[in-house]
Amino acid sequence: MAVRLRRRSAGPVGPVQLLPCRVRSDGDAPVRAFLRAREGPQGDLWASFRGRRLGGRELPLPHGFRGAVLREEEPPHGDPEERWLTETGTFGAVTEWGADAVPPPAMGLARALQWGSLAQALHAAVPEDDEDDELKP
Repeated sequence: MAVRLRRRSAGPVGPVQLLPCRVRSDGDAPVRAFLRAREGPQGDLWASFRGRRLGGRELPLPHGFRGAVLREEEPPHGDPEERWLTETGTFGAVTEWGADAVPPPAMGLARALQWGSLAQALHAAVPEDDEDDELKP
């Protein structure tokens, strides 16, 4: 199956929220009307959503990474073996929310975002000078 990506001049989107629940909706939502965050004493965020208390923290994406909001569209030729995605916006941070508490920094999305710098280090080119150092006792 082929996946084709269309890039348009998509600008930044508003705050991106990762909620600890399932919302059966797909698309834009008036989040600011329902999720009003207040800053806590230690810089964390507190809000309520549908009567449930949420604790959160804003997590910037690692250096060199950006998030993309994609929308699936119908293939132009009606080919069921093709998928067309259009980039409708970009973001540089995600607010991760936990039910009744701020998510721990070593868990969830915060931990997943650490893999970006690790993957870059693993796939970076190794200078030829370093090979000689490995052979020395």
